[in-house]
Amino acid sequence: MDLKELLAEFKKTAEELKGQLDKQAEEIKAHGETSAKTAKSIDELDKRIVELNNEIIELQKAGQRPFYGGEPVKSIGQQFIESEQYKAMVQRGVPYCDPVQVKTLTSDPASAGALVVPYRYPEVIAAPDRPMTLRQLLATSTTTSNAIEYVEEVGFQNSATVVLETQAKPQSGLSFNLKTESVKTIAHWIPASRQILFDAPQLRGYVDQRLIYGLNQAEEQQILYGAGGANLQGIMTHTGIQTYSWSAGEVGDTKIDAIRRAITLARVAEYPVTGIVLHPKDWEDIELAKGTDGRYIWVSVTEGGQSRLWRVPVVETTAIQEGECLLGAFRMGAMLWDREQTTIRVAEQHEDFFVKNMVVILAEERIALTIFRPEAFVAVNFDEAPQQSDEAPQQS
Repeated sequence: MDLKELLAEFKKTAEELKGQLDKQAEEIKAHGETSAKTAKSIDELDKRIVELNNEIIELQKAGQRPFYGGEPVKSIGQQFIESEQYKAMVQRGVPYCDPVQVKTLTSDPASAGALVVPYRYPEVIAAPDRPMTLRQLLATSTTTSNAIEYVEEVGFQNSATVVLETQAKPQSGLSFNLKTESVKTIAHWIPASRQILFDAPQLRGYVDQRLIYGLNQAEEQQILYGAGGANLQGIMTHTGIQTYSWSAGEVGDTKIDAIRRAITLARVAEYPVTGIVLHPKDWEDIELAKGTDGRYIWVSVTEGGQSRLWRVPVVETTAIQEGECLLGAFRMGAMLWDREQTTIRVAEQHEDFFVKNMVVILAEERIALTIFRPEAFVAVNFDEAPQQSDEAPQQS
């Protein structure tokens, strides 16, 4: 099959998978478990998704350019050097240009939204061999305002019950907090020689590999650990999220068990977990875990394994601290707002750059993060394995 046919089958299979997942949720809600037929269907569709994903990546590698919906996706650096502002700067021979607004890859239908499968983030194809980012876990939207005002639900008293025909109906209660999150600017710049402005391939590399990578790295850090105030309100630092400590489990519990118990906390709160964020060293511990027979528990060494725990996609990133883990219903619990997507600007009006033939290349973005339902997230602390109590059992 060619790329267009593969994308069409990918989309069709993803829709079938979503239908089976919805069916599974209904079965669990009605009967407490899912049928073997539904589970088998989900497993087969999941495997087919992975196969199609690999085939698409191979075709993309062969063409040396990622495609989405039949249209080529250009890197930010490439967009910059192909912009009218950059061409005008080169033509005039001046070391500055007007701001260039560039498009980033998002789940928006105009971008790569056609490939996004709800709650199945490993199948989102961002670029060949590019790891999943935290932004991909979150719901994203745009805003034209400098602040986002929203209502956070903080309490629900459910009084629903069976009542007689003439009996007064009970009143349930909801508690809300009106909150406001302001748009924050993430930015940095790098010095460069004036000559680099007229070397398009090298300039593209500067923009893509240094500036944009730096912005993305800072963005992920803010999403997780932003302290509020002048920073984003990060998820891990939000006082309303749930927490779980490895040491609070049962004796013999591993990190795998701790994550499963944390998933239960989110599910009891009625939030289906859609992602698990782990540091590479903690993920290494999980993948290297062995049973009493010396065999690996989670993976086959010859084939590896999907980055998934308890049917939930795993995001392996150094953005989260070693010994910590974040899981939750990311798209339900929070939203990332783009006030101004990545902008690239060039100027020489900085200190003595003019006389040194130096320029400033600046990249910035303006975003806000709103956490609608803090209890949709669980922060796991891998403090230490549960220990046997030293207290002797009391005699009856």
